[in-house]
Amino acid sequence: MNDRKRTVWLALLVVLSLILGGCGGAPQSAARDSGGPGGRSGSASSPSPAPAAEVPAGTPWAGSVSFLDTAENPGDEAAAPTADRKIIQNAEVELSVRDVDEALTSITDALTRSGGYVQENRVTGTREQGRRVAMTLRVPAGNFGPLLDLLRELGEVQSLRQWTNDVTEEYLDLEARIETGEAHLAQLNRLYERSGTISEMIELEREIARVTAELESLKGRYNFLANQVAFSTVSVSMYEPGVPAPARSPQSLGERMRDSFLFSWNATIHFAEGLLVALVGLIPGLLFLAVLVGIVGGVIWLIVRVRRGRGGPPGGGSRGEPAARPLYSPPGADTAGDRPDGGAGAGQAEG
Repeated sequence: MNDRKRTVWLALLVVLSLILGGCGGAPQSAARDSGGPGGRSGSASSPSPAPAAEVPAGTPWAGSVSFLDTAENPGDEAAAPTADRKIIQNAEVELSVRDVDEALTSITDALTRSGGYVQENRVTGTREQGRRVAMTLRVPAGNFGPLLDLLRELGEVQSLRQWTNDVTEEYLDLEARIETGEAHLAQLNRLYERSGTISEMIELEREIARVTAELESLKGRYNFLANQVAFSTVSVSMYEPGVPAPARSPQSLGERMRDSFLFSWNATIHFAEGLLVALVGLIPGLLFLAVLVGIVGGVIWLIVRVRRGRGGPPGGGSRGEPAARPLYSPPGADTAGDRPDGGAGAGQAEG
């Protein structure tokens, strides 16, 4: 009986010693695992989290940093890789240059070396008054900054505006839609090859045409965005000061009289030319007025003539009626024609 009790107590002591030894060794192992003095930076048996750089670039979470990692290691945020963003870079520059020709040559040479091109170039003005240039440049995105530095060196920058457009979301959406559309189109083509009836073939042809048109539209937009991302756009407005006119020596009296005469002569010639041009321009209107006056005058003359033709003969009444006898006739005024016996009356008067 005593031997059993002794065995139990020995077993309890061994268990207690093991427990106390394990508790004492835990802080030391923790210190070794955390990179404490004399310990290793990590255990070979415990797996460490994979670095962010090893995450495949195609996964949606590639390059992302969790909130806890950022909070615990704030210095690693700048070192964390970012996703492949699709950024469109744009700029507008206005500068004053000494010589437009030299500036144009420098810009053209720089674009040729970098693989860019001039999309638009418009020059206005004269050298005496000062020329102005409006250009639209397309330069590879990697040479966007060097081109702006070159423009700053060409002259005095009056204004500079830079902005970017992030089209990553639209770019990825177009990629996914194009991939889905191509898979759908391939499936429709396989169904079209296996179709048997005419109605099925017609329906499949319509669907294939619709999907093809939609794919072409998506690819067009995709290519446009790709070009905008690959080539940055820089709008440049340059102008140069005008060349001052050379100073002239004071004129003599004869020179001033000559200039005055020539000025007056040229003014008179210009006035005569303008008057002649105005008269020639009035000829069609004058001809029209002459024809109109002739027509109106002819109509008035016809109306007057018709009215005169309708009036009675002068000094008499209407036709078929005897003329009215005068109220008083002097003696001997009666003629032979006024009486029925005109001959007798004349004999009596003579007797």
